[in-house]
Amino acid sequence: MGKRYKIGLIDDEEHILDILIQEISMLPDYEVGFATSDPFLGLEHARDGMADILITDILMPELGGLELSRKLIDSGIPVIICSGHSRYAIQGYKVEALHFLEKPPESLDLAEALEKAKKKLDTLYWVRKEIEEEIRVISDKLGYRHQVFNPSKILYMEQQNKKSIVKLDDGSEFSMSSSFQESLMKLRSRYMVRVHQSYAVNILKVSKLHPEECELVSGDRISTSRTYREELRRIFESRRIN
Repeated sequence: MGKRYKIGLIDDEEHILDILIQEISMLPDYEVGFATSDPFLGLEHARDGMADILITDILMPELGGLELSRKLIDSGIPVIICSGHSRYAIQGYKVEALHFLEKPPESLDLAEALEKAKKKLDTLYWVRKEIEEEIRVISDKLGYRHQVFNPSKILYMEQQNKKSIVKLDDGSEFSMSSSFQESLMKLRSRYMVRVHQSYAVNILKVSKLHPEECELVSGDRISTSRTYREELRRIFESRRIN
């Protein structure tokens, strides 16, 4: 069985949502990821990965479909505009909407729009999957500067005052203005292990364990505190071969 694409639906008219839900239920490659009349909740759901494709109305209270689409331009989610106001079709393309459907949507038009979105996703799927698994991007608070890195290349992270300094195996480094625990969560690397109140190491980069520190393949020696030392030893104990 092939991949089923999740469709997010946002419309402040409940009967339109009911029509879309019914139509999508009859299409074999698609299912409804969420359906809501609240555009703010819909935007949150879309950003949380609850939809591969989004169908949204244009005229909604407080947050219209055009502004909502603009907020999702960098997400990679194809957006289909569904509206009774065809004069907005051109504006939809300005925010990179993939297709325009008139209300109430015809079955064939809906299937065509979803097929168009599916083809776009298929061309990006493996690239996006690779990026999601292997690449992370850290931005500064204003979003002006972006640091792209591979989590497997991290050596260790050190907390200095209110900044987390991340050292990479090519000798470079970058910083994050957040607490130690927040920074660990942002890195989203399953290989990062806390070994001290101020240090976390990439477990794949540890070459030797000493009584009060661990040595990395780079030669860096990182202090280990009593609180975390035993857990570190347990990780390696399971791999002992003599």
